[in-house]
Amino acid sequence: MKIAITTWHEGPNAGTFFQCYGLYHYLKNRNHDVTVIDYIHQPDDILNRGFMYYFTQLIPLIKNKINRNKKRKEEAILTKQFANEIRKRDERVSKFWQMILFTNRITTQADFDKLNDKFDAFIVGSDQVWNATMLNRRYFLDYVKPGKIKAAFGPSVGVGSVLPTQRKAYKTYVKDFNLVAVREKLLCDILNEELPHIKAKHLLDPSMLIPREEYLKMAKLPEGIEAGSYLLCYFAPNTKHQEEVVRKYAKEKNLRIVVMAMFGYSWTMKNDIIICPDPSEFLGLISNAAAVFTSSFHCTIFSILFHRNLFVFERKQLSKSADINQRYTEQLSTYGITHRYIPWGQSLNDEILKPIDYNHVENIFQLRLSESKKFLNQLF
Repeated sequence: MKIAITTWHEGPNAGTFFQCYGLYHYLKNRNHDVTVIDYIHQPDDILNRGFMYYFTQLIPLIKNKINRNKKRKEEAILTKQFANEIRKRDERVSKFWQMILFTNRITTQADFDKLNDKFDAFIVGSDQVWNATMLNRRYFLDYVKPGKIKAAFGPSVGVGSVLPTQRKAYKTYVKDFNLVAVREKLLCDILNEELPHIKAKHLLDPSMLIPREEYLKMAKLPEGIEAGSYLLCYFAPNTKHQEEVVRKYAKEKNLRIVVMAMFGYSWTMKNDIIICPDPSEFLGLISNAAAVFTSSFHCTIFSILFHRNLFVFERKQLSKSADINQRYTEQLSTYGITHRYIPWGQSLNDEILKPIDYNHVENIFQLRLSESKKFLNQLF
């Protein structure tokens, strides 16, 4: 079967790469002809957010704009300071994207219409393509003609609450999908309330479709890093407190601190090993860490996959609708390890430090993996 995947597929973020590669790789291994649609998010394709969105979010939106402008200035300074490292990282990452077959760049309505002549089925991939605050009609496959298979596997709602206008958009654009599986239970529940006939499923992120052993073969530790000798950081904190928590733990355990630098703040952590990782280094650094401190969704699930000593920081948000913490807390809850969540401003304590029962975690993971494969196999 000729299958087209629509999802995010640009940038240096390893999580973005693996969610795309995971679905692509799995379907290819089932002998399908798979291609990723080369579409880049366009402002004109964003659905109208509605009056209530702006009315209820006015103050948070203003604060967010101020913070975003400030952050952009800081990022610009840091990007210039570490331009050489970032350039080398981006060059390495671009080689990984070459492992995936893409269409030509799709920009016009005519381009989208022609895709119907080339593919039998269309599937929306993961990441925040169904983020309630920036719903994009193209990620709802609005161009797919009747008679073609329309499916979704792993889209993320991205935020902690969904407004009535956003629920209406989901109902309007998802009603004619053949099968739907999403990343968060929040969105799964909403879809089943609004569209009970589609029987939406709450399944794995597609990055988890690739066997652990295969990822370990891809994994690479950067030069000078010894397995098990370091604590890994991958987060975007708004406060020095998280850094203090990390430093105290590293000192007590006699561990080096290795920072995977993706966000501006990471570059400011002094006396640490700062690394701009490509996807293979992302895997290597997580799988060989003595402990992982993060506020990243994909770093969280890969740490669980590799049975790491994981700690997840809460991110401070301006409003409930902008709260992305449910993406992490849901994962911890699913696997019975909510005690490894560090609330905003809190330090480590005996409860948080309780060991993770990875035998229990693995049993749950294997069950969810089986359900995820069964879902895809019944469609393709």
